[in-house]
Amino acid sequence: MSLAIAVTIRSPQDGRVARVDLDGTLDTATAPQLEEALAAAFEGPTRFLVFDLAKLSFLSSGGVRVILAARKRMPERGGSCVMLRVQPRIEKTFEIIRALDGLLFFKDDATLDAFLGALQKPDAA
Repeated sequence: MSLAIAVTIRSPQDGRVARVDLDGTLDTATAPQLEEALAAAFEGPTRFLVFDLAKLSFLSSGGVRVILAARKRMPERGGSCVMLRVQPRIEKTFEIIRALDGLLFFKDDATLDAFLGALQKPDAA
């Protein structure tokens, strides 16, 4: 299978939110593509990394490794990594390997935006 990756940066002036849309299969063969795409997201001052998994059809341990490695980098940037629109079968994969601890999941963009907005308010710091 293949994997289509789209990385978009919201608020380009400060690069605070990088959204990574995945469409297809994230496995050992396609994981290097994601690593390369994430390198671009980490070039700027990205504080929040959002993985939109609505169109992800398969996730292997190789894919989980890349996502968790990206997640691990976020606290040093003063930010976090979140999952958006995760399919039940993909969430089950995270659950089975016990990788859910500390991951935040959001069902839609509006819920995610409300969360990110609250985090970025000056009095929230």
